[in-house]
Amino acid sequence: MKAKQMHKYLMDNYGKVVHNMDNMEYACKQVAKGRDIAPKDIFFFMIENKPIESMYTHSYGFNTREGRALKKQFEYFYYEGN
Repeated sequence: MKAKQMHKYLMDNYGKVVHNMDNMEYACKQVAKGRDIAPKDIFFFMIENKPIESMYTHSYGFNTREGRALKKQFEYFYYEGN
């Protein structure tokens, strides 16, 4: 998913964008790399807290250890890795 697509999604669904879309695109790609997951799945996991079907990210509606680790890695790439 490209930064412009992410921006459009956020505007269409939330009416505003408070994130840096270039950093978000970079973080989604980096976290997805090597995991056989689409960056789009990472985006929806981070924005909508949508489970990633090929990973064990949620249990009873809460993030599992793996889900929390994904969020931490995303945070690293979003703020520090770019």
